Amino acid sequence: MKGRVVLKGMFKKKSLALPIMIGLMTVVLSACGKPITEELYSETVSQDVKESTQLTQEEKDYYSKAVEYANSESTDLSAKTVSQIISGEKERQLKIEEEEKKRQEEIKRKQEEAEKEKQAQLKLLDESIKVGLIKKNVTYKDTDKWIFSDIINMTLDLSNNSDMAVKGFQGIITFKDMFGNEIKSLNVKYDNVIKAGDSTSYDGSVEVNQFMDEDIELRDTPLEKITVEFKMDQIIFDDGTTVKRSEVE
Repeated sequence: MKGRVVLKGMFKKKSLALPIMIGLMTVVLSACGKPITEELYSETVSQDVKESTQLTQEEKDYYSKAVEYANSESTDLSAKTVSQIISGEKERQLKIEEEEKKRQEEIKRKQEEAEKEKQAQLKLLDESIKVGLIKKNVTYKDTDKWIFSDIINMTLDLSNNSDMAVKGFQGIITFKDMFGNEIKSLNVKYDNVIKAGDSTSYDGSVEVNQFMDEDIELRDTPLEKITVEFKMDQIIFDDGTTVKRSEVE
């Protein structure tokens, strides 16, 4: 009777140890599995990557971009591990960033060159020819002499301040009073050569419209109280170079 009791007790201890051993084996087997980064690409692994706690969100994003790019390019990823896919996508993204940086730098360089050229051409338009008013007088209406309206006679001084001979130019001259208020603007066109550094005079006349206040004011304002501004619209140099404001601005 005593021997039976001992056997029964031993049997109970053995049956209790069995599930414990199975549990330990499961833990050991789980611990021996590959990390997610060493797994080869597959749709199942892609889902595991999304749910993984081993990877950062940045690494997951790189992985997703790599898979999306591979699908668009019909590239086979089956021979690559998750780690290789992530590192490859990092390199691809860095290359894209570098190429974009170079592209932006090239765009900036071209814009700067274009702006430099624009400013150089505007300088030619604004500074090549200086216009001044040196004489002004009025021929008054005299029907006996077949003069049916007052005429303003003016002499302009045209100075070529550029280092090239000018074949001709056209633009707008604006007459202002001593306070800088605009009196009247007129078109000016000159088609004779002015050598570099030279100046010449240009005689012109304007018929006064008695019903226009600006004409009356220009007629009656003394020469010494008039200032002029000239805005070049187009200039042609002796070497054939032509600069048009409408094409520059």
